Amino acid sequence: MITTKDNLCEVAIAMFRELGYEKVSINMICNKLKVTRGSFYHHFDSKDELLLYWFSAQAEKEIAMDLSLASPKLILEKYNLDYANIINKVGHDFMYHILMAEFELEGKHFYTYFKAEAQSIELINMAIEQEEIHTNLPAKQLLDAFTAAIIGAIVIWKFENGKFDIVRKMMSIFESVYR
Repeated sequence: MITTKDNLCEVAIAMFRELGYEKVSINMICNKLKVTRGSFYHHFDSKDELLLYWFSAQAEKEIAMDLSLASPKLILEKYNLDYANIINKVGHDFMYHILMAEFELEGKHFYTYFKAEAQSIELINMAIEQEEIHTNLPAKQLLDAFTAAIIGAIVIWKFENGKFDIVRKMMSIFESVYR
């Protein structure tokens, strides 16, 4: 059987949902697909990398900067809303593991998933110039503060077992950082 990244992800994600991320091993994924560990490692270095690849693929399908909107702040706001909706769809358990995987991989995937850091900074600068955002701080510092607050919200969301509306929380953070 030819094993692709996508069918490895499909099987692994189904197993994570059924058994829990921590309880699923690479051997279990390979056994389910009837492939060798070498097949797995041909595509991924670790279970964490598989999870990050899967999340990135989900996000790329559903999130894009809508440059047709009337203002830079509206573009950023819509992007945040789309991102919040995918986080909500993925759920608090998976998002927590995605964050932990990021930390294990030293955050090398932050911003690069959506290739949006430079574009976000440019839009923040434009929104500042157009007085949609009122600050003396550099755009990169605002983006970093926003990202840190979102990470914190996701961690709290996990520890509270998803008991609050993460979309509403992310929109509130957006309004607080980009006022």
